[in-house]
Amino acid sequence: MKEHCGVFGAVGPEATRLTFEGLKLLQHRGQESAGISWRKGGFITTLKGLGLVGEALDPSKIEESNLSIGHVRYSTTGSVTLEEAQPLDNGNISVSFNGTITNHFLFGRYSTDTEFILKFLAERISSGVSLVDSVKSFIDVADGAFSLLILSSQGEIIAVRDPRGFRPLVIGEIAETKVVSSEDSAIKQLGGKVISYVRPGEIVTLRENEIIREGISNLTPTTCSFEYIYFSRSDSEIDGVSVYASRIRLGEVLAKYHPANGEIVIPVPDSSRPIALGFSRASGIPLEEALVRTISSKRSFIMPSNERRKEVLKEKFGVVEWAVKGKKVVLIDDSIVRGNTMRRLITSLRDNGVREVHVRIGSPMIKYPCYMGIDFPRRSDLIANVGDVDKIAKEIDADSLEYLTVKEMEEAIGRTTLCKACFAGSYPLKGRYVLSNLESVFAR
Repeated sequence: MKEHCGVFGAVGPEATRLTFEGLKLLQHRGQESAGISWRKGGFITTLKGLGLVGEALDPSKIEESNLSIGHVRYSTTGSVTLEEAQPLDNGNISVSFNGTITNHFLFGRYSTDTEFILKFLAERISSGVSLVDSVKSFIDVADGAFSLLILSSQGEIIAVRDPRGFRPLVIGEIAETKVVSSEDSAIKQLGGKVISYVRPGEIVTLRENEIIREGISNLTPTTCSFEYIYFSRSDSEIDGVSVYASRIRLGEVLAKYHPANGEIVIPVPDSSRPIALGFSRASGIPLEEALVRTISSKRSFIMPSNERRKEVLKEKFGVVEWAVKGKKVVLIDDSIVRGNTMRRLITSLRDNGVREVHVRIGSPMIKYPCYMGIDFPRRSDLIANVGDVDKIAKEIDADSLEYLTVKEMEEAIGRTTLCKACFAGSYPLKGRYVLSNLESVFAR
């Protein structure tokens, strides 16, 4: 699964250093590019590069500042170019966001939805509208998912979460510096404390001496299910719900409703480990770490093309033959999107002497595209396109395959206020769109 992005911002002492360190801790959310904007002397400077944070950004070129925002990117719109890396700035404001503006194409031709955000805000500001009021206008017209940071040359950061709360966003404090991050785990690992989660529809203004909060949505929240299942770090909490505990329960519920006749449970590293642990505990089948992830490999789902995904998969996992040879295994993964990873893993396990492979998935079957920040924009991309569970099992060469139902997933996570569009095909958006039209717009 391709991820969306991660954002981090800081107001106060060592803002740029903390932003740089925060981005490294959000690296799992985007590995194509990274960037930082900062304010100094009333001007905004932006430094960006392609690749991981350590490759893209040279710390010696980042100036000290008390105002900074940053971004790690996986592109759900646009392409992998330095020009389209975030943040984007026009000298007066800089924009960094996580999500997808589903209807940005209705407002003109933009290379990315980030460009749309920047130009939309800039046009209103140039006509005399305040930044906060410009943001309110943007919320009124924008459809889709956005956890958004805006750095102003006037000396403030605006943090915004879309009215449905698709993507997480949290405010914290590290010593004397106020910070805002896609995930609270980054704040805590940097020695900070969480102040609160940005509520759906809320606009938060951060200055050195104050935090101003206004607005809150009256819509039912629909936080992305996959933030709990796959995207977020296990040590994060989203709106007060532990990601790790949710994944453990996903495994327990999976074992309860979808047992398997196996001798060992094997997780697909890394996000599936807690799910597999929960399955093992509930089923009594011992867990073996029989798949070894190559430390230098990137997450294949966030590669920009199918060819690159396949290249990464070749070097992604090793198999511990001693642990699996002659065994019937229960292979646990958080999801199957295109099937590339699962197909290759099962082949590798059989090559290492496994007798049977029973696949259990800690999410429902992904049947529909996403237009709220995850990059599977075409139905033809999805392995569910081949048919029912039995056909998918045959396609990946599994002896059996079972998924959680939507109801079972909600039971495990403990939230019914989740986005389930990719499972059920019902999109919690303001507008009504023809699915084939969205596919043509978003498919690359």
